[in-house]
Amino acid sequence: MSTYTKYKHGSIWRRWDLHVHTPGTLKNDQFTGSSIEERWANYFNDINNYTDEISVIGITDYNSIDNYFKFQTHLLLGDITKSFDMVIPNVELRISPVTGSSTPINIHCLFNPDIDTEIQARFFSKLEFEHGDTSYSAEKSELVRLGRAYRNDSSLEEEAARRVGASQFVVSFDALKKIFKSDPDLRENTIILVSNSSNDGASGLQHSSYFVDGGSQLDATRQAIYQHCDGIFSSNPSDINYFLGNGVDPKEDVIRKCGTLKPCFHGSDAHENAKLFQPDQSRYCWIKADPTFEGLKQTKYEPEARVKIQSLIPEIKSARHVISKISFTGGNELFGDQEIHLNDNLNAIIGGKSSGKSLLLYSIADSIDPAQVKRASEKLNFEGYNFEEDYDFCAEWKDGETDVLSDRDYDNKQRKITYIPQLYINYLAEKHNKDQLNDLVKSILLQDPDFKTFYEAKSNKLDNLNDDINSLAELIVELRSKALNLGFQKREIGTSASIKESIKKIEEQIQEGHKLSNFTDEEKQSYDGLSKKKHELEELGRSYSDEEKLIGKILGEFSSKRRELLGTSNELGEQIERGAIDRFIDEADYESEIAKSLKSIIENDFQATMVKLSDAVGKHDLATKKAKNRDDINELLEKLKPFEDKLKNQKDVVKLNQSLGDEKVKLTKVEGFDRQIKALVEDYNKTKNRIVELLQERIDLYEAIVNHVNTFNNQIGADITLESRLEYRKVDFDFFHHVNKTAISADHTFHDFFNEEVVNYTRIPEFFSKIKRFGSENLEMEDGSNIRLNRKVDFKNVLEGFIKDAYHLDYIVTYKNDDLLNMSPGKKGTVLLILFLQISSNEYPILIDQPEDNLDNRTI
Repeated sequence: MSTYTKYKHGSIWRRWDLHVHTPGTLKNDQFTGSSIEERWANYFNDINNYTDEISVIGITDYNSIDNYFKFQTHLLLGDITKSFDMVIPNVELRISPVTGSSTPINIHCLFNPDIDTEIQARFFSKLEFEHGDTSYSAEKSELVRLGRAYRNDSSLEEEAARRVGASQFVVSFDALKKIFKSDPDLRENTIILVSNSSNDGASGLQHSSYFVDGGSQLDATRQAIYQHCDGIFSSNPSDINYFLGNGVDPKEDVIRKCGTLKPCFHGSDAHENAKLFQPDQSRYCWIKADPTFEGLKQTKYEPEARVKIQSLIPEIKSARHVISKISFTGGNELFGDQEIHLNDNLNAIIGGKSSGKSLLLYSIADSIDPAQVKRASEKLNFEGYNFEEDYDFCAEWKDGETDVLSDRDYDNKQRKITYIPQLYINYLAEKHNKDQLNDLVKSILLQDPDFKTFYEAKSNKLDNLNDDINSLAELIVELRSKALNLGFQKREIGTSASIKESIKKIEEQIQEGHKLSNFTDEEKQSYDGLSKKKHELEELGRSYSDEEKLIGKILGEFSSKRRELLGTSNELGEQIERGAIDRFIDEADYESEIAKSLKSIIENDFQATMVKLSDAVGKHDLATKKAKNRDDINELLEKLKPFEDKLKNQKDVVKLNQSLGDEKVKLTKVEGFDRQIKALVEDYNKTKNRIVELLQERIDLYEAIVNHVNTFNNQIGADITLESRLEYRKVDFDFFHHVNKTAISADHTFHDFFNEEVVNYTRIPEFFSKIKRFGSENLEMEDGSNIRLNRKVDFKNVLEGFIKDAYHLDYIVTYKNDDLLNMSPGKKGTVLLILFLQISSNEYPILIDQPEDNLDNRTI
């Protein structure tokens, strides 16, 4: 591939210092050295030792470019080893009228180095200054003649006379204009800059002595100077803003007064070694252009985009997010081994139809993110390109890493891009692709750091809230299931009232039996006491067993939580299963010593708590209590044996005693069931109420995002406004699909849920709170109404239908007050292109294939 330019990356930010003097400068030479030779030697040394890169410099002197030629000579001789892309001759002049401080205006003519040998004849020889009745030009001999005449000393040494002549040589503004008017080609090869200092700049013409009736008599002159100049020599932020149309006057007024918006430049104005390339406050001049004279001229047409005055390079981008070079590899005959260097910013691929533009962009994208290319191609029903076996492609990033087309391992593709293939914008503009449009708008909004912080905070709350809702939903299903199961068991046994009545009757029958068994009153009393004691001991034994089960559940749950958080280890203390905390630490993109210390604290606390729990359980010594309980029961059985022997012949009484014991056990169970069911119902209602609160809180969080967008982020581009709204689509509301619509009357409140295809989501929390009971294929509401459900819809289905987070943040984009979805295809595509370009300020590259297709050409 032929080399078509020396600067293969195009216009990039480079440091330019267009105002540098040299030893021997005709005014204010403060460079160090006892002789001119020593001053130049020290000058070379300081330049060569300057570590920062300087791309272009302007060698400056008053009415002369002799030192420019001397500098170029020393470059060729190798005395100056520091590399510069271009050296420009900068002629500094003083022109009249004078400023309010009686100082001529400081103006600079920067000439194209290509005509440096012509400047003497075409410029200096034609500059005129009159002293007395004599006219002088700016040629060296004429400056010497002027100096001697001004000092009235014909013997004044030549160099001294030249300096005097240069200091007195002041050209009228009209005379300067006349030179360039008579030589348009010279004007084309000259950049004229005027100082804006109030001392020796054009702004000095505003001095109060020139004000008449609130204005200056020299306003028109000042404006004429600005109009003739290509830019301003000033690093003052207020000057920069003013001449770019961002200051006190609107752009229209600045253009009217100055002819055009103007770039502001700055240089070190070095008259001494310490100032070389070091302007005050490190206000360096950065220009985004090729380091050529044509590049400098480009700043006239894009003053704001091309010139910045600041300490650091503008638009700093991470090297890992910039594609630096692309290349065809593999020796394919069609393309050969070619490489193309890319700019950090905008790159345009230009060519006729079927010249390979789309293939090139596709190859870049498919080398970097084949998964994204595949998704986009599937949406457009594009099957991709069939490459020959020896075809390969490489995208090289600025940090040196590469992505190769032939590497199809998605795990190796770690860089991000946005790829917009041909006609994808048109595809996105179709109404049924609204979700992707919403994603695009969201990506633009997230570029705003304040909105991103706000959105991520709300999103984290929503995630946590949804986790809480889902956990409570699982709990409420579990509570309901347990209550129903206990209710079923209770129904199998009977109510406590019926059991108590049964116990009363059995006891009466036993009393009659005792009379028939010749029990004395004393025996009867002893027998009843022993029987009661036996029942109490049996109940106590059962409570010990229940206590062991409960403690086992608590300790098991505690151990489970420990495993969930910390994982498990083998007998040697080696971790064999990672826990949630380890995963959190792994997911972080940095080493967190704090997180590791927290894990250590949690491990120690878990261990300490387990020891405390074991000690607490051990203090109750349930095993000993159970053993003593068995012994006590056996002892009672021995005491009851004589009475039972006496009752052997009274089989009915024995059976009655057994029945009495069974009924008392049932009563204990039923009363336990009643207590448990009551507790479960209370927990169920509390959990349900908490779910209702969280459902409302979730709506509030979403609406807070909507309100924030509509209040602070509703402007996302030129003439593009944005409105956000919260939407819950009927198709996503599972409860709608659970209901048997044929059994719902037309005036049923169920219909209030919906407005065409969207859900009136504000009703969800209240409606859920009013569900009284879930029956077989039926929902019973607190107001007595019923909602018939479809077959096989259970309580869990209904619950999940209500708690599901299916909310959408919908965005309505308008361009010049027209809704995007109602625009013509061309205009709609143009607006979408603007939106895509909005996201190009993201860190990663955006690749757009033929954005002009089917768009409004006038707008493009």
